[in-house]
Amino acid sequence: MQKKMGYSQETLAAMLFMNKTTICKYEKDLHDIQSSVLVELAKALHTTPNYLLLGDVEADDWMDDVIQMLEKIQNEALRKLAMKQIRCVLEIE
Repeated sequence: MQKKMGYSQETLAAMLFMNKTTICKYEKDLHDIQSSVLVELAKALHTTPNYLLLGDVEADDWMDDVIQMLEKIQNEALRKLAMKQIRCVLEIE
C-alpha cells in the first residue's frame, strides 16, 4: 500500500515516528502490529485498518463514514453524546 502512495519505508517510518526496520518487519509479517499502530498506519496511508488487515473486501461504506465523523469530533463530551445517541438508536431497532 505504501508503495502505491509513493512512500518509501523510510518516509512511512518517519511519519509514524518509528524505525524503518520495524516497518520492514510488519511488511514481512515478522512482527505483530499493535492495534494503535495499525490505526495510525491506516491514517498515514489514507485507508482503514480493515483494509490493511483484510485487503480489498467489500465493505460497508457507511461504517467508515460513521467512524470518520466520530473521529472529527474534537470535544470529548460531544463525542460521548454522539455515541450515546447511536446507542439509543440501536435500542429502538
